[in-house]
Formats: sequence, structure tokens, C-alpha cells
Amino acid sequence: MNLTHEHEELRRTLERFIATEINPHVDEWEAAEIFPAHEVFKKLGDLGLLGLTKPEAYGGAALDYSYAVVMAETLGHIECGGIPMAIGVQTDMCTPALARFGSDELKREFLAPAIAGDQVGCVGVS
Repeated sequence: MNLTHEHEELRRTLERFIATEINPHVDEWEAAEIFPAHEVFKKLGDLGLLGLTKPEAYGGAALDYSYAVVMAETLGHIECGGIPMAIGVQTDMCTPALARFGSDELKREFLAPAIAGDQVGCVGVS
């Protein structure tokens, strides 16, 4: 895959975020058995990182999936496994079906806030 300047800019942005907003806190969060998802996701949403492949009409960037691949690779720099998984659930499990099959009303109510980082998605499996 040929990466563009934009791909590299995304990677650098996420690497800086991980280095300043996540990795310095991982040990503390794990010791306390917490992950402040609402706080972290809001910051990711403010950077536009929760809707890379989602429609612009709902706050996404409408980029192709190669940008999501760069993001997934870069999340590997997080010094634990649970946090990148939580971010991946938000971006690649909770929101794709909603973006593709949801009504406009559901997208406004749930997709836009998830992309903005105002809501944290979850998946129930039984």
C-alpha cells in the first residue's frame, strides 16, 4: 500500500496523542482497574479520529479504509491491549453497521455523537 502525506500526518497525530494522552497513564489506569473511555474518546473525537471512514454528514471524514488501517497499526503503540481494543470497538464494531444501515434519525441520534466522542458505543454478545 502506498501511503500519502495525509496517511503519515494521521500516523503522527495519533502517535503524539498516544504518547501524551494514553501511555503516560496506562499503569495508573491498570492499577485502578479503570479506563476513562468517555474522556479519552472525547479527545479522539475532537481530533477527528473516531470517524475516519464514516460519512461527513455525521461528522466523519469519509476517507477510504487505508486510513483506518494506518490508525489500527498506530494503536499498536499503546502500552496495553485493552485500550486499543476499546477504540477499535468504537470505530470498527459499534459504528459501521449504524453508518451503513441506520436510518437518518438513528445516525443523528447515535452515530454523530459516537464519531464526536460524546457517546461510547458497546456491543452485546450472547
